[in-house]
Amino acid sequence: MSERRVHGLGWVLLLAVCCVRAEVTIEEVRALPPLPAAYPSEAPLDIRVQWLQGRLAESGDPAEHYRLRRALFDEYYYEGHDPEAAAACLENPPLAKDFIYRERCILASVPGYEESMGQLLALASEARQGDEPGAAAALLKDVAWRQSQAGDIAGAFENFEAALALAPAGNTELLGEIMMDTATSYIVNGDEAYVRKGLALLKDARVRMQAVLEDPTDRANKQFLKDKVVLTEFNSGIAYALHLSEYENALGSFDQVAAEESPYREDALVFAALSAAELGRFNDARRYLARADREKGDAALSGPVAQQYLACYRQLATRHWDRGHPVAACLALKPETSLEVQMDVFKRLSESDDPETALAGLAGLKKLLVEKIEPQLRRRASGAASNAELMRLQRESELKTVVLQQQEALQREREATNSQRQNFFIALSFLLLMVVMLVASRLRAKKRLAEQYEQLSLSDTLTRLGNRRFLQQHVGRELSLLDRTRHESPEAALGIYLFDIDHFKAVNDRFGHAAGDEVLVEMARRIKLATRGADLLVRWGGEEFLLVARVDNQARCAQIADRILRAVNGEPFALGDHGPIAITCTIGSVTCPFIDGDNAAIWDQLVAIADQALYLGKMSGRNRWVIVDNQRLATPEDVDALLKRPLQQAVDEGLVSLRTS
Repeated sequence: MSERRVHGLGWVLLLAVCCVRAEVTIEEVRALPPLPAAYPSEAPLDIRVQWLQGRLAESGDPAEHYRLRRALFDEYYYEGHDPEAAAACLENPPLAKDFIYRERCILASVPGYEESMGQLLALASEARQGDEPGAAAALLKDVAWRQSQAGDIAGAFENFEAALALAPAGNTELLGEIMMDTATSYIVNGDEAYVRKGLALLKDARVRMQAVLEDPTDRANKQFLKDKVVLTEFNSGIAYALHLSEYENALGSFDQVAAEESPYREDALVFAALSAAELGRFNDARRYLARADREKGDAALSGPVAQQYLACYRQLATRHWDRGHPVAACLALKPETSLEVQMDVFKRLSESDDPETALAGLAGLKKLLVEKIEPQLRRRASGAASNAELMRLQRESELKTVVLQQQEALQREREATNSQRQNFFIALSFLLLMVVMLVASRLRAKKRLAEQYEQLSLSDTLTRLGNRRFLQQHVGRELSLLDRTRHESPEAALGIYLFDIDHFKAVNDRFGHAAGDEVLVEMARRIKLATRGADLLVRWGGEEFLLVARVDNQARCAQIADRILRAVNGEPFALGDHGPIAITCTIGSVTCPFIDGDNAAIWDQLVAIADQALYLGKMSGRNRWVIVDNQRLATPEDVDALLKRPLQQAVDEGLVSLRTS
């Protein structure tokens, strides 16, 4: 939750290592004894800086000189004085293998998220190539955490995975930090199942660290572990308060944090006040806020960004018993505030009884959508489209190979038949019966080959479902049957459902494409079991499926959509060695007839409308269905005009209406 504010200096590029004294090595620096006890580590910044500068004036040892200047940089860096920290980097350039110092110099000196992330990734690659796996893992862990805070969830988990793979097995502190950050990312970015998984991982880490703390023979850094125990408890409280709304559990965690001397005490007290207020325990909430006011300013990690959102949560807590209390701090959150906090604050504001406050919350959510969430979605969509195109080209190549093999087989059969015919004419009287039987056998073989080729061209090789060509050949039959049925049953209709698997790219990225293929096969199996044999179910492409189902009336369409969701969500998907994985899907649907007249002529437009409904379902949170019903469209031209505007706009204009789960 807490974060250090970064000030950029665009003219400094510190990825490249500057020249340092040739006689100084990182091994010599690491071999130096700790700074003497006289070092005033708890004093104000100016006192600590004066002490270090005094030691610098007395020191003649190059390694000690380097170490003192790096310590001077750290003082500025951790206090958020980035211009002074950047200047210290220029005066004392990092050694080539001092990767952590180099990382901090980049963060203090390079402006902009994208540019600094590019340099940090390059630095991690350098550490990896330089046979420094521990440094590379630590850098990737920090990169992943910043990606998670910025909303690049897929990139964050990729780098967490890489960091876990690189971290040396003997470095338990680093492995523990990576696993704790991964668990926290589950909480910040996952659904309820992953939030609870993250909580379980944090609890497990807390138990293991507590066992080390209680072992008098273990020589681990006990203060470091104690701080980490408090941090896991604090992050657990955040999970309960901001992601699960389980405020009693949140209070239990925050009370544990508030009982310890730590940088998280003020934050914990503020969030405890919010949790108590949500539970209606207003006197407790006031006591928590009073304690937080006494702690304010003492927490080393509470920089300007954290103080701003802590002030906001103070106001939100107070507003529970004072409806007119202002929320000015919430309306002035700094841009650097984590996406997790901004989303939570604006949601709380949007649910206010006060119209102005609710409108401000909605405006904040819209700004987040436009400036942060939508660009992330577009980047992920572009990546998914690129992967889909690669898969399409691969499948197209495979199909062409199969076609060529079939053609070669047919040609061989023709040549064999010609040879047999020549033999027939040579020994007509002797081999007549044998040749007739052979020709018949070959004809049957060619017929089987032709049937196999026809089947291949109409079915999806992975899921064994029909493909788009199969649907094109059979949908005309369904439309004709519908026209005949409606003469006797005017309410009869066809439900058209286009649905795909939510977060399918994340499954491929995390578990591999083989696991993704298993998900597609299992998805096809479950939907086939949930639908009738007379329904048309095809793989539309990638992770998309299309279903055409006969229904007695349009109201039945929603029941079929519910049945599909239950079939997919009923139980996790078992993926070999990866264990069960929760899979969901989103469905867009439209019914036929959609307009009076020839609906066969607008078949492609009906599928496009279902696709618009699918997209709207994705934007509304996934794991749901959206059905589009016609209200005022009368002609094929009206349907074409509908597809040229956003679906929500058509709903607002009363042209169509939506049903959703």
